[in-house]
Amino acid sequence: MNPIFEKIRKIEALIEGAMSEGERLAGIEARRRLEAKKKKLFREDEPEIEYRISTEDMWHKKLFSALCRKHGLRPYRYFRQKYTTVMVKVRKSFLDDVLWKEYLDYSKQLSALFDDIGSEIISKIHEEEEETVIAGDIGYDGR
Repeated sequence: MNPIFEKIRKIEALIEGAMSEGERLAGIEARRRLEAKKKKLFREDEPEIEYRISTEDMWHKKLFSALCRKHGLRPYRYFRQKYTTVMVKVRKSFLDDVLWKEYLDYSKQLSALFDDIGSEIISKIHEEEEETVIAGDIGYDGR
């Protein structure tokens, strides 16, 4: 289920179970704000477009696919497309304003996590050192 719809459902339950008029009015106002956000994000007049997203690796593909599913979208790929390709039909405004921003944020976190784990594994194998730079031309040595 889409997170916005889930929040609206929770707010409606809060309104129904409100113990005071203040809680009920706060719930109604929160629902109004979410409904406005929903209308902005899910504009019915905007057509869905099929996008091809090429990711760096399988982990980024899995991340993008998970975010699509989180928002109620169905990622797919065509036969013979690379395994790191994700196809999705989505409105441009939703892709730009929500999905892509969220993907970039999580992608940075994923890359930082991979860097930390990789550095830790390499340091356990051997202390990291800068490579030696040798003066001279690159070329064939004749052997």
